[in-house]
Amino acid sequence: MVRIGNRGPSALDARGQNESEEEYLTRVQMEAAAVEEETKKLIEASRVQLREKQLVEERYAVLNKRKINEKWRQIMRMAKVEGLKKDIEVLSQNHERSVDRKDAMIQMLDQDLEEAEEQYRTSLRAHHQVIDSLIDLQYLRLKELEHEFLVRVGDLEGEFDSEKTEISNVHQKNKKDMMDIMQAMELEFNDAETEVRHEFESQREEIKNRNSEEYQVLKLRLESIIEELERHFDKAHQAYLTSTNSRNEAFKTLTKSDAKSARIIEKRMRKLMRMQDSLTHWRAKIASTSREWDVRNKALRQEKDILAKHYHNLKASLDRFRSSQASKLKALCINSGKAIGDLTDKINLAERILHLSELCRKLETENEKVLPFGTVEAEASGAEEAEGAEKPGASEAATEKSSSSAQISSYGVDENGNRVSEWDYLNQFFKRFNRVQIDNAAIAKEKMKLEASNRDLRNILKQYLDGISVNKDVMDDPTNPLFVVNDKIHSRLRVQTEEEQLKEQQLELVQQFV
Repeated sequence: MVRIGNRGPSALDARGQNESEEEYLTRVQMEAAAVEEETKKLIEASRVQLREKQLVEERYAVLNKRKINEKWRQIMRMAKVEGLKKDIEVLSQNHERSVDRKDAMIQMLDQDLEEAEEQYRTSLRAHHQVIDSLIDLQYLRLKELEHEFLVRVGDLEGEFDSEKTEISNVHQKNKKDMMDIMQAMELEFNDAETEVRHEFESQREEIKNRNSEEYQVLKLRLESIIEELERHFDKAHQAYLTSTNSRNEAFKTLTKSDAKSARIIEKRMRKLMRMQDSLTHWRAKIASTSREWDVRNKALRQEKDILAKHYHNLKASLDRFRSSQASKLKALCINSGKAIGDLTDKINLAERILHLSELCRKLETENEKVLPFGTVEAEASGAEEAEGAEKPGASEAATEKSSSSAQISSYGVDENGNRVSEWDYLNQFFKRFNRVQIDNAAIAKEKMKLEASNRDLRNILKQYLDGISVNKDVMDDPTNPLFVVNDKIHSRLRVQTEEEQLKEQQLELVQQFV
């Protein structure tokens, strides 16, 4: 910056002789502003150079950072590859061992599967036989229901057809009566119309002849008057033409319009006269025939009222019949829908039972698969087979009887074909269900015993560890063997813990059975 506040002798000498003080100051300020602008430009140029250098350094730093990261990635990949190779070797050895173990397990499971398949086939054959018998029984029930339904439908159709024929016959009879009445009325109307038409034509000819004669007389008289008037008009016209020629043309036009108006008036008068004559004639005709047709219309109106009342009665009876049939059809549809819904629910329940039986089949033991209902039934069946061997004829008859009864019976039978009461249908099921409940109780009891022994072993292990270690929990425990030497206190505490454990087991057993 150039300072101009202190001016020395050099500044005073630099001022020209012709410059004033203000001009000198202005020139100095301008020079100082120019110097300051140059300084700003230099500073801005140096700032731009530094910024460019900074950007170059940043690009170099980013590039070097990427190179360093790439190098580190290569080193880490090599280390990771070596670690993965070692892990793969370990995993391959473990996999080979597990494959050998799985192969041995698969062979064992294959043998078990073959045995289970054989047992499954035997049970499936028995199940199919039971299902076939149930299907036959259901088919017979459906056939009976279908036969009953067809019988009821036939009865309803017969009733409907009979009522329909009766209604159609009544309708045809009424229709025939109405047609006869209408035909008689039409003939009577036609005769009256022809009579009136002949009378009208005769009167018309008479009036026409009379009008023609009067027209001729009037025409002759009017022609003579018109000729006289024409002569008079000709004379007046000649006088008028002599007097004025300007009104002649107007007169001609007026005469033409007057003639036209006269013709129109004449036509309308004739038409009016004809209409008045016809009006008087028809008024007289209407007055003469109105009394006659009033009586006939009254009789026809009474017949119409009777027929309308009969029609409404028939329509009401038909509507009642239709509503009753619609209600019956609605009830039939509702009952059929309910039957279909009940059958669908039963089918779903049966499918669910079969599905659950298949699931339970996987959890059965070998003994249950071979003898599903216990050994008592097997022994009883063995005894029956022995007796059947002594009496082959009787056994064959019994088997035939049981098979035939199983095919056509609608009630439950046992293995011998004997009828089973309704409240004994689920005996076999309850036997197996009770056995499962007993097994569950035994397993629960065994579980409780094992849990009790596990707790005892844990307590013994804890006491041993507490006896050989010293920590805060051991020091706070009142049964610590390191400090309590009196065996009576220790035994009393042990007895208390055993009693508490026994109470807990009893509570768990009660809750499980509840």
